[in-house]
Amino acid sequence: MNKQSKQRIHLKTAAIVVGLLAGLISINASAQSTPAAKATFAYTSLTVLPPCNSTDAGGCAGKGSDGWTSILMQQLKTANQKDLFINASLQCGIVTDTTVKSVNGSLDTAEARGTVRVKVKITAPSGAVSYAQPSTGQDATNTTGDGIVFCDRVQTLKARFSGLNCKADLTTGAVTCADPEELQLILKTLNANAFNFVAPGLSSGVNTIEVLARSSASGSATGTNGSLGSANAFIGAGSVAIEEVRMIKGNTGETISF
Repeated sequence: MNKQSKQRIHLKTAAIVVGLLAGLISINASAQSTPAAKATFAYTSLTVLPPCNSTDAGGCAGKGSDGWTSILMQQLKTANQKDLFINASLQCGIVTDTTVKSVNGSLDTAEARGTVRVKVKITAPSGAVSYAQPSTGQDATNTTGDGIVFCDRVQTLKARFSGLNCKADLTTGAVTCADPEELQLILKTLNANAFNFVAPGLSSGVNTIEVLARSSASGSATGTNGSLGSANAFIGAGSVAIEEVRMIKGNTGETISF
């Protein structure tokens, strides 16, 4: 083999080695494409949530779903055993409609209720799922449930009317009314809410943080004159701010007494 052939072989070998190194560098850069950061932020506009009534058989509205909807999601690359401080802010809207019809002094009642709950889901690099604390809270009826209540309204309307189109019995003096009187109350509100969550002791790597929301709506009526109750709950604009912190060790999140 002459000298020129040996030089060509050396050049080809060097080119192959350089190509392999470039490929390895590219793969490593791709794996580390998510930059390390101390904080992140996400924002969304109006979110329509499917109605969920936990009393329905088979889950929410009988659809076999727990009703939780991911409304905000962001990723944050953290160091080992770091904690996350998460502030979720949402506009929360509720519409309640109650109509009461009463006749001949009967007591008729209509009730409507709308609720929006929120919790924060953490998915670790391994795929393990946990939830930021607190993950449960009490509602307007002091009932503890899954998620923190961002808004909850229970609207109850009662009426006892004589009625319309009334006639008097000249013999007995009794007065009877054929048509019920009617009273309707509609409330619509939109308010902004915020709550702080903490996710302690996360593993290193890219963690996925999701803000989940669930709405529930229910209506009921008593009486025989056609009283009605209905409700709806929804999420407006929302944002979440996530910050990597180092919390005080042994802090359970309860209020510290001095």
